[in-house]
Amino acid sequence: MTTSANSVIAAIDARRPGLKLAKKYSLLFFVQGHHIAHFGSPLFDEPITATDRGVSVPDADGSPAEQPDSEGPLNTIGYVIERYGALSPADLRTLIQSSQPWQAATKPGGGGRIDPDILRDWFRRDDETNDPDDERPNQAERAQAEGLWKAHKAQQAS
Repeated sequence: MTTSANSVIAAIDARRPGLKLAKKYSLLFFVQGHHIAHFGSPLFDEPITATDRGVSVPDADGSPAEQPDSEGPLNTIGYVIERYGALSPADLRTLIQSSQPWQAATKPGGGGRIDPDILRDWFRRDDETNDPDDERPNQAERAQAEGLWKAHKAQQAS
């Protein structure tokens, strides 16, 4: 189930009031990327567009909206604000413009639109998922948990 980008902006505003819309767009990029990587589907349907200043979400203007009401989206939003919220707009822009999704969108013929599949793959890459400062399970921990789960299921079946 998706929500609107304006709903995500409302949740960002509730946690970090006073941010300019351009910084909120940058945070939307990270929210969408982490959400797709973790849950396998976009949090919001509005397209993210690569610009010379980072990214934009032309269909989201920050109009008043209800915040998402489920735990998954709110956890993703909180995580992104904790991880990226203190970065300057220039730092966020540097991170975005060095990413594969932004670079693919700005190539000739890229159309300017951030591809959700490329965004998902970028946020699932080893450099992202094996960050020692990140509290999420890394690739090895996920593989170990999957092995334990398979062994448990096999034992249950026998």
